[in-house]
Amino acid sequence: MSKSIESSVGHNGQNVKSSVMTVQYLLNCVPAAQGGPQPELAVDGIVGPRTIAAIKRFQARKVGFADGRVDPGGKTLAALGVFDPYPHQP
Repeated sequence: MSKSIESSVGHNGQNVKSSVMTVQYLLNCVPAAQGGPQPELAVDGIVGPRTIAAIKRFQARKVGFADGRVDPGGKTLAALGVFDPYPHQP
């Protein structure tokens, strides 16, 4: 089972702290060469310009669009889940 989020994260997202922290963690699991942030994001639950830029960079590399938002059950979240080294842990 991969990680889930309860609400959208990023540009025009609801940005609930627990969902933001999940997305920040997952982005940090992605190697920089494959679209992950460099340096890693602080997993602080705050959506700032670095988090949105990291979402867009990952989307551009792996999803085929870059709207800067991660939605529950969406393509970006599924693509991030591939990089999670601990998919069965909440």
